[in-house]
Amino acid sequence: SHHAAMRSRGPLLPTKRTARDDGRKRSWLPWALLFVVLSGAVYFIFLGTDHEIGTARVMRDAAERARLSRLQKRASAPIEPVVEMPKGVPDPGYVKSENGQTWQVKGGVKNVATMDESWVASPPQEPVTFAKVPDDIGFVNGIVKEIPPEFRMTPEEKAEYLRDKARMKEEDDEYRRAHAGDTPGVGVPRSDNEATREVEAEPGKGYLHRPLKLPILDNDDASDNKMWSEEQCEVAAQEWVDRRERDYAARMAKGGKSDLLFFLHIPRTAGRSFHFCFLKLATPEPKRCDKSYDELRMDPHDPHCEMLATHDDYSLVERFDRQPKIVTMLRDPVARILSSYEFAVEVSVRSFGNDVQTNNKRRVSTREVWPWEHVVRHIDRDLRAYKKRVDEDGRKGSIANVYNNSVYTPLHEFIELPMANDDLHNGQFMQLMGLTSNASPETEPHAYKLRRCVRDAGRHWNEKTVDILFDYAKRRLREEVDVTVVHERLDDSLVYSSAALGMHMSGPSYVPNRPPPRHTATLKNRMSRWLDRNKKDEPVAAVVGFVFNFDKLTGDQLEKLPWRQGYDRAMRAALAIATGVSPDDVAITPHQRDDWRANEMGFQIGIVRYPADYVKSDDPKVLAPDTLLERLREARRDETDAGFLVDGADGFDAYGSMNILAEGRAEESKDTPGTYDINVDDFGTDPEFMPLGQRYRECERAQKRKYSRLKTKAFRSLHQHVEGEFEPFIKEDRKLIPQSLLDRIRDINHLDVRLHEFATELFEERMKESVEELEREKLPARLPI
Repeated sequence: SHHAAMRSRGPLLPTKRTARDDGRKRSWLPWALLFVVLSGAVYFIFLGTDHEIGTARVMRDAAERARLSRLQKRASAPIEPVVEMPKGVPDPGYVKSENGQTWQVKGGVKNVATMDESWVASPPQEPVTFAKVPDDIGFVNGIVKEIPPEFRMTPEEKAEYLRDKARMKEEDDEYRRAHAGDTPGVGVPRSDNEATREVEAEPGKGYLHRPLKLPILDNDDASDNKMWSEEQCEVAAQEWVDRRERDYAARMAKGGKSDLLFFLHIPRTAGRSFHFCFLKLATPEPKRCDKSYDELRMDPHDPHCEMLATHDDYSLVERFDRQPKIVTMLRDPVARILSSYEFAVEVSVRSFGNDVQTNNKRRVSTREVWPWEHVVRHIDRDLRAYKKRVDEDGRKGSIANVYNNSVYTPLHEFIELPMANDDLHNGQFMQLMGLTSNASPETEPHAYKLRRCVRDAGRHWNEKTVDILFDYAKRRLREEVDVTVVHERLDDSLVYSSAALGMHMSGPSYVPNRPPPRHTATLKNRMSRWLDRNKKDEPVAAVVGFVFNFDKLTGDQLEKLPWRQGYDRAMRAALAIATGVSPDDVAITPHQRDDWRANEMGFQIGIVRYPADYVKSDDPKVLAPDTLLERLREARRDETDAGFLVDGADGFDAYGSMNILAEGRAEESKDTPGTYDINVDDFGTDPEFMPLGQRYRECERAQKRKYSRLKTKAFRSLHQHVEGEFEPFIKEDRKLIPQSLLDRIRDINHLDVRLHEFATELFEERMKESVEELEREKLPARLPI
C-alpha cells in the first residue's frame, strides 16, 4: 500500500513547507537577543550602578573623553601659530592664551620652567600693552599678523586677569572632582609650564619675569625621578595639605564617621598585642574584616566589615567613601628602629636566610608583609653569603656584639641603607600622612617626591616643607584620628582606648572555637554540689553564692597550698563578719573542677549559708540574704568594687578591686524536703561572656610565651653556624650601642621624634580630660610569664 511504501523509504526528509514553518518558529531568537541587549543598556543608563546615576556617569565620561581628545589633537598640531606684536609694543618674550598655551613671538619661546627673578627681558620702555589671545585663535590654519585693539590689556588688567584665571581654574577643578568623584588631579588638563608664570611688569622698570606659584601636583609627571626644587616642594606640600583637608571634609559630609574601625598599625609599636589581644577580641568574629596585612582583601562597602587592621598607611583612608574611626599607637623612634633591626634579624634567622613559603592560606608570611618584605630579605642575603663563606673555607665567625658582627649587616650600616630610609626611618610620620613606600599610587602618586622633600639627605631637608606637613600631621592626629596612644604607657593606652572606643574591660571578649567560662551556669552547678556535700540536719533559711575575683590575684598564686590555706581562712572570716554568720557557714571554692589551676584569672566562688535561726542585725553593715544579693547584683551591674565584703579584715587592699561576675540564691524546696531550688541571675550574654580585660591578660601572656619560644628556637639554630655563645638581643645588649649611633638614628628620624613628642602630649591631655571614664575601666594586673 501507499503507507507501506512510505514506511519502506525510511525517515521522511523535511519538505520546503516544513523548513519554512521551522524557520518562522526560530525567527524570534534574534529579536529576543536584541531585546536583552537593549534592556541591559537601558538599565545601565537610566538605573545606573549602586553608587552613581548611570545617565550622568555615561554622559560625563563621554564628555571628558571628547575634551581630552581635543586637547591631545591641539597639542600635536603640525603648525605652530606665531603671534607678531603690533609696532611700538615692546616684545615681552612670550604671550599666554587663556587656556594656558605658550605662544611664539619674534624672539621665540622662553623656557618658562627655568625662569627666576633674575630674568629681565628688556630695559625700561614705554608702558606695556599685553595681548589677550582668545582660546580658539591657535587652532586655525593660519598666522595672526596683528592683535586687535579690543584684546589689548593694561598691566593692571593683566594682573587681575591672571589672578582671576588661577582662581577660576581651581574652582573648576574642585567642582569636577566633587561631582565626578575624581581622585584629586585626575582628569584635570595639564600644562607644560611648572611653577612659574609671567606677571605684570612694573612701569618704568622693564619686564620683570618673576615666578608665580602654580599647581605642582597636577602639572608634574609622578612617574619620573626628577626631584623638585625647594620652592616646588613648598608649593606641592601646601597643595597636598589643602587637598587632603578638603577630602576629609568631603568624607565627613557624607554622614560623619562610619561604623568601620581602622587600626593604623605602625610596625614595632606593640601593635600586635594591641590588635590581636584587644581590638580583635573586643569585636565579634562576623564583624572582623578579612586579613589584609600582606594584601588588601577587605571590601570597604561590606556592612559586616567593622574592624580592620593593616600596615597600610593613611592613603587607604582616602579610598573610603566615609571617614572611619581611626586608632593608632606611636613609639619612641630610636627604640622603634632598634626593634625593627632586631626583628628583621630574628625573622631571617628562623630559617637561616631561606625564603620559606607557607602552604597554609590562613597564615601570612612575614616576608610578604610591608615593610619586612625588603629588610628581612636583605638579612636573608647576608646569612646565605655567610653560610657560603663558611662552606668554602670552613672558618666560622663569632658574634661578640649582636649589633656589630660579620654574620649579618651591622646596625650602623643597616640604618644607612636606602631601604631603611624608604621603609623604616620616619615611618610613623609617613604612615600617618599616607606617604610611605607602601602608599596607594592611585591616591598618592607623588608620595616618593614628597618624602624626598622632608627626609634626611646628607643631613639636610627643606625646613619650610617640613613645617607645612608637620603642622598638618598635628591637626590630623588631633582632629581626624580618634584614639592616639603611646607604646611607653601601654596599660594606660589600653584603659584609655577601652573607654574612648566603648570596648570596656568588663565587657565581653570573643574567641572563636574557645568558649569562655559560663559564670552563671558554673555558679549554679557548684552551689548544687556544695549543698549536696555539706548537708546539715538543721534547717537553712537561705544560701547565697557568687563568682568573684580580685584584680591582682591570679590562679597561679591560688594554686600554692600553704598560701591558699591562710587566704581561705581570712576570706571566710571576712565574709562571716560582713554577713553575721559563723565562718563554718562560709565556703570559698575553685571555679571549676575543684582545681585551682583551672583558670588563670583567679576566679573563685563564695558561698554563704544562713541558718534558720538567723536574726537580722541592727548594724546596717551586716548583710542579710536579701540585702547581700542586692548588693552583689549592683556591684556586677555597675562594675563597682565589692570591697564591702572584706572591709572587716586587713590586708585585702593588696589584692586590688573585688569584681562580682555572677550571683544567685538557693532555698530549701517546699515540695521536696532536703533539696534546694537554686535561682541564679542570668544576664543575657553569659554563654559568650568573659571579661575583655581578663582575656587580654591571658592573650598577652600567651603571645609573649609564643614569641619567646620562637626567638629561642631561631637563635639556637644560629648557634650551630657560629663560634662561641651569645645572648640574642636582650636589654643589656643595647648598652653596647655607641651614643653617637643612637644620636644618628634620632637625627635621621627627626620627623618621628617631633611626632612622638606631640602624640605623648596629646595622650596626656586626653587622659586628664577623661578621668571619670577611666576610673570605670579595670585592667587586671599582668600575669607572670
